[in-house]
Amino acid sequence: MDVPRKITVVVLLLYLWGGLTGCKGPAGWERLWKDGWNQVQLGERWERGVVANDLRFEGVGGARFRTTLVNVGDATREVELARERTVYSWTVPAQSVVHVDVELPMSGAYSVSDTPDVWLGFPRIGRPIRNPRMIVFVLVDTLRNDHVNEELMPNVLSAFAPGHRWNDTIANASWTLPSVASIFTARPVLDLTTPSGDVVGIPQGHETWADVFDREGFAGGGFVANYTVHALNGFSSGFGTFLVPDGDGGSTHPDVQDIVTEAQSWLTQHRGEDAFVYVHLMDPHEPYRDHEGSGEKVPRLQPLGNRVREASPYEVDILRRRYAGEVRHVDDVLGPFLESLSDSAVVVLTADHGESLGEHESWAHGLTVFNPEISVPLLLKGPGVVAGVSEEPVQLVDLAPTLLELGGYEPPLGMLGRSLLHGGSDLPMVSATFGPGPLRWSLRKGSAKYVLHTAPQPGIAVEARTKMPESRPLETGLFFFDLATDFEENSPGPVDGDNLDQFITAFVESVGRMVPRLQIAVLGQRGQARLRVELGAAFEPVQAFSIGPMTCLQDQKMLEITCENAFPVCLVAGSTETTTWIRPITGGLDWLGVQSSEETPVDQLGLPEVLETGKGLLWWNPSRDRVVDGFDETIERLKALGYLE
Repeated sequence: MDVPRKITVVVLLLYLWGGLTGCKGPAGWERLWKDGWNQVQLGERWERGVVANDLRFEGVGGARFRTTLVNVGDATREVELARERTVYSWTVPAQSVVHVDVELPMSGAYSVSDTPDVWLGFPRIGRPIRNPRMIVFVLVDTLRNDHVNEELMPNVLSAFAPGHRWNDTIANASWTLPSVASIFTARPVLDLTTPSGDVVGIPQGHETWADVFDREGFAGGGFVANYTVHALNGFSSGFGTFLVPDGDGGSTHPDVQDIVTEAQSWLTQHRGEDAFVYVHLMDPHEPYRDHEGSGEKVPRLQPLGNRVREASPYEVDILRRRYAGEVRHVDDVLGPFLESLSDSAVVVLTADHGESLGEHESWAHGLTVFNPEISVPLLLKGPGVVAGVSEEPVQLVDLAPTLLELGGYEPPLGMLGRSLLHGGSDLPMVSATFGPGPLRWSLRKGSAKYVLHTAPQPGIAVEARTKMPESRPLETGLFFFDLATDFEENSPGPVDGDNLDQFITAFVESVGRMVPRLQIAVLGQRGQARLRVELGAAFEPVQAFSIGPMTCLQDQKMLEITCENAFPVCLVAGSTETTTWIRPITGGLDWLGVQSSEETPVDQLGLPEVLETGKGLLWWNPSRDRVVDGFDETIERLKALGYLE
């Protein structure tokens, strides 16, 4: 007697659910033809799906069939969806896109016609969910935290009033590609950087926050105004739809209105589905536009950003006003979009980096790690987010795990960042800019900030293809700032004692992991330092880091490295394929972890738990996968945007 009663209850619940959702049967969505999905490009649009090649599926009456028909050919095509005598047909003009959303009249076998040149983007069947989960990730390229205020962004601040703001958020790089790659993968920037210093995308094998949501059944849409964040270098992974400007950019970028309109249209097409959206705006990025209609000529930032010359008083005034105008323009468009989102949506707003507007004689971004270029906004709202403001420093490497937690998911093993809802990760708060020129690196610990500017080492270190020109290089050295009293970083203090130990430990754990194989360093020694080692095979230097000139001489198996100014650290990283042992020579220098004048197998060279200043250090890094697609195209896009010569 109990079994029929249980069946009756289940049927009644399903009937009630069908009434609540407006159709028969349970709500939810299933992807079709899961095996064999791939990406196809049509201009600026990338869609993930399958070729329309006589595809069949079992449909349930009352469910909806949704997809995007992408015709990449030069002729108009007709696409049909058929079950017995019921036929739906869509005309897809050449080089165009048609969105499909149709209710299936009855259960049974359906087929999609074999149509040349047509792809089905993200094909799925299901019923709208009453309260779908939604993640909205808004990144405003080049937005400084101090410009997110009531004067310039009142609408955005109003939209986030129920949420939380971290008011001291650190970007882990000061230019787009390394920063966004780090945000997406929740890994430190230099873990993603090639030995040459280039970061042009996401290395293969690194899962992103979008990959996780995609795997859990969410539909994903990416709407990107930055030409360099494109599909070929890995940023579109996990997205069903990814729009990024086609070509190399040139002198302008899409307006916030264009990007927001596309995102709104996509959300409408995916109503009733679990979905995540990435909106990457470019408006505060140079070239600045005249939204006030003043007619004033706006100078280009390139000669100032490359430090060819100083800015005139007129340039200082108009560039700062134009930047503020771009921020205001973003607020005018973005604010209403944010207000239109459901209260149940998880929404975040941040930036990949900031912008120097004359501070430290610097303009634009990418060459420094001072606060104007790495202090970014971070605002978050949604179920599970406690309203308020936090003043303690946090970093963007922890943002993706925060979004995953709010979605109910653990970060994958490759992600080293951790949710800000639980205090974030214990990763050192490191920011770096490297590909654009000599390594500039910073460390935050509370209100303490360390900034290191290294010198170019031609002949020892390889040059990045993403190297930006710098006519008047910034002063080299290690600088310490107490941001509690000097947030503008104008008055550097001394670095010694515990300060120096903190810096050296973080530097070795960060920069010292970047290049595979052998690393040779001297830590915290002032003045000149000479390191001599004997190797079981020839040594080929790959990178060298010091604030002064360095030389690297080799005579058969003997290697001698000279640092003219070894403080605070002098490091040479190199490749040696066949060596199995190394023997450090004393020469007045004590070594950590190895005995002087004794051969040590290289596979036993690990980093000691405690590092000491005034000592030499040897260690061996394993190889890491850094294969990135789209390298050449990314370089061309960077050149067109004015980053590279």
